[in-house]
Amino acid sequence: MEKDFAEIGALIADRHTFFRRGMFGLLQESSPGWRLAEAGTFDEAWTHLQNSDPELLLLDLDLPNLEGADGIRRLRALCPVQRIVVMADSDARETILECLAAGAQGYVLKSATSAQFLRALETVLSGGVFAPASLTGDPLRAPAASPRTVENMEPLLATLTDRQRDVFRLLAEGCATKTIARRLNLAVGTVKVHLAAIYRLLGAHSRMEAMAKACGGFAVPGMLAPSTTVVAEQIN
Repeated sequence: MEKDFAEIGALIADRHTFFRRGMFGLLQESSPGWRLAEAGTFDEAWTHLQNSDPELLLLDLDLPNLEGADGIRRLRALCPVQRIVVMADSDARETILECLAAGAQGYVLKSATSAQFLRALETVLSGGVFAPASLTGDPLRAPAASPRTVENMEPLLATLTDRQRDVFRLLAEGCATKTIARRLNLAVGTVKVHLAAIYRLLGAHSRMEAMAKACGGFAVPGMLAPSTTVVAEQIN
């Protein structure tokens, strides 16, 4: 079944020409409406991003000069409206979580099937976050040497107002903005203001990044659903 990707601009940034061309063909086959471009290095990708505004960046984690999650943070800071999907060989939890904490909305293994890859794009473009199944195994927690959960974050939470603290706890449970508003009897706009303050405190640019930073780069309760797809709302 053809996906509805009409008129979506995407930049495929991968070090391997063969892989880029394969992705190019897959996307064109999935929907003729894609507006596609390619880049083989971080510098080429950045030049393209300066001269266009694609809705989606498909990013090779080993792209020359990217420097992993640090490069994703730079891109996220410079291109806040971009949706970034990382394409990688590694399914290590630490690597996946670092990328999500840096601001990526998706992480897809290069060994994924075409159907899995398209499902990842569909999830991300609809406002969700996609991660490999390897991320959802049990347990998913920070190392025992440095546990950091919502319960032992009182010094940080003490800097928030009482209402912001309520919002933070529901955020950590994985509640969407509208759910938080309903449970706290607040307007959605008010919740977004509180979330923005929390994000600033954590130095985060997105819901997933805030959640990951709240637990030292690892998942907090409610961050991940028991499947490969995680829905995470962005606030703008």
